[in-house]
Amino acid sequence: MQRIQRYIFSECTRVFGGLLLLVVSILLLERLLRIADLVSRSPGNFGEAVYMLANLVPHYAGIGIPAAFFLAVLITVSRISRSGELVAVWGMGKSLFMISKPFMILAALLASALLITSGILQPVSRYEYRSLVNSIAESSIETVFIEGKFVEAENWTVWTESVDLATGDLTSSFILERLPDGSQRIISAASGALVRNGGTISEIQLETGMGADLREDRSLASRLDFEALNWRPPDALTQFRARGKDVRELMLWELWGPARSATPSADAQIDPLEAQVSIHDQLARFVLILLLPLIAVPFGLSYGRNPPSNAILIGLVTLIAIQQLLELAKSLALDGALPPWAGSWGVIILVSIAGLMLFLRSATTMAQPPLSALPDIRLPRLLPVKPETERSAS
Repeated sequence: MQRIQRYIFSECTRVFGGLLLLVVSILLLERLLRIADLVSRSPGNFGEAVYMLANLVPHYAGIGIPAAFFLAVLITVSRISRSGELVAVWGMGKSLFMISKPFMILAALLASALLITSGILQPVSRYEYRSLVNSIAESSIETVFIEGKFVEAENWTVWTESVDLATGDLTSSFILERLPDGSQRIISAASGALVRNGGTISEIQLETGMGADLREDRSLASRLDFEALNWRPPDALTQFRARGKDVRELMLWELWGPARSATPSADAQIDPLEAQVSIHDQLARFVLILLLPLIAVPFGLSYGRNPPSNAILIGLVTLIAIQQLLELAKSLALDGALPPWAGSWGVIILVSIAGLMLFLRSATTMAQPPLSALPDIRLPRLLPVKPETERSAS
C-alpha cells in the first residue's frame, strides 16, 4: 500500500477498534444484570459468571463487527473530508478507488474474522454459555432446592421448606417427576440432607416420608411409606445435554450434513430447512462486510468545510434497515415463503446494487455527495445566540 493508504488504513482500524470495544462492552453490561441475578441465587459461582461473560463475547462481536466497521469507514472518510486531506489527495491525482482500497482490505480481513466467529466460535461459546446457565440457574441441585419455592428443571418439580447449603440439611421437601409415558411419581419427606461427593451432590437422603406413582389418568398405581430413602438426582439435574441439539450450536461445516438430509436427523433433531437457511445467512453476512464500504464511503464524503451532520444518523438507520431485512428474509425462508437461498442473497443483491450505484456515482462523476441533498439534522441550541452587534460590542 502507498503511504496515504497506510495512513487511512491505520485511522480506520483505530476507530473500528474503539467502536467495537464500545459496542461489545455495552451489550455485555446489559447481559451482566441477568447473570448477576442468576449468580445471586447460587453462592460460590462468581467464577462461572466471569466465564459466562467470556462466552458471550463471540456472540456480541458478531453483532458489533459490521456496525463498528461501517461507522469506522464513515467517520474516517468524514474526518479526512472535513480536514481538507481528501482535497489534497485528489489534488495529487488520486482517485476514490485508490482511497477506498484500505477499506476493502480491512473489509476482507473482518469478513474472514466474522466467518470464523459465526461459524466456529459462536456455536461453541453459545453451548458453553447455555451449559453454565443450566448448571447455575436451572439444573444445579443447590438452586433446585430453593427455600419455599417450587422450582422446575426438565421433567422435575421440587419444593423444600428450608435448606442449609452449608450443611446440606433439608426440612419438609416435595419432589414430582413427570415420566415419558404421561404418569407421575411423587416423593414427599419430612426431612433430608444433600450428600456431597467431590464437591458435587451425588444423592439426597430423605427421611420419614411417602412415595406414590400416578397413572396418566392421575389414578393411584402404587404407594410406598419409608423411614429412609436415598434419591439419586437424575442426569437432567446434574449434566447438560450434548452440543448440537440446536442449529445455532453447530459449526458451519457441521450444518452441511443436516442440510443435505431429506428428513430431520434422529440424533440431533435438526430441521434440514433450518440448517440450509443458517448456512446461507452466515455466508451472506460474510459477503455483506465486503459491500459495506461501497455505502459508507459515499455517505462520509463532503466537499465543503461544514460536512452534513446527519451522516452518522443516516448511516445507522441504513445499517439497521439492512439488518432487519436480513432477519425478515431469514424468517420468510424458515416459513417456506422463500427458497432457503433466496432470502439472504436477495438482500445482498439489493445492497450490492445500491452500493455500487452510490460508489460509482461518487467516484466517476463530479456530482455532490449523496447526503448533501438531504436536510441537515442539528440539535437545538440550549442558549440563545447573541446578535452580531452585541457580540462585537462585548
